[in-house]
Amino acid sequence: MNDQYRQLEAAYAEHVSEHYRRASEELLHAYQRNKEANRHHEAGAFKAALHHVKLSKHHAFNAHEHLKEALLISEKIGEVDAPLSISIGMNDKPGLQ
Repeated sequence: MNDQYRQLEAAYAEHVSEHYRRASEELLHAYQRNKEANRHHEAGAFKAALHHVKLSKHHAFNAHEHLKEALLISEKIGEVDAPLSISIGMNDKPGLQ
């Protein structure tokens, strides 16, 4: 059971890591689109600027979704770890037996 728990924990960690990676990529794309929108805006190409702003918003939203998923998974892992750490922690403290 302990080995199975470690494998499951490793799979969760890998899944969370993938969400962080994808969020990072989306944030980078949002930043790049935002810079492009700024360039167009300064040049007076307002339609092009609006297009890039919409794309930036889309990438930022995707990043937010990946971060929400990573947080949800992390909280689920924390819920599984909490009862174990509480039961171990209470037995380790002197005078609480």
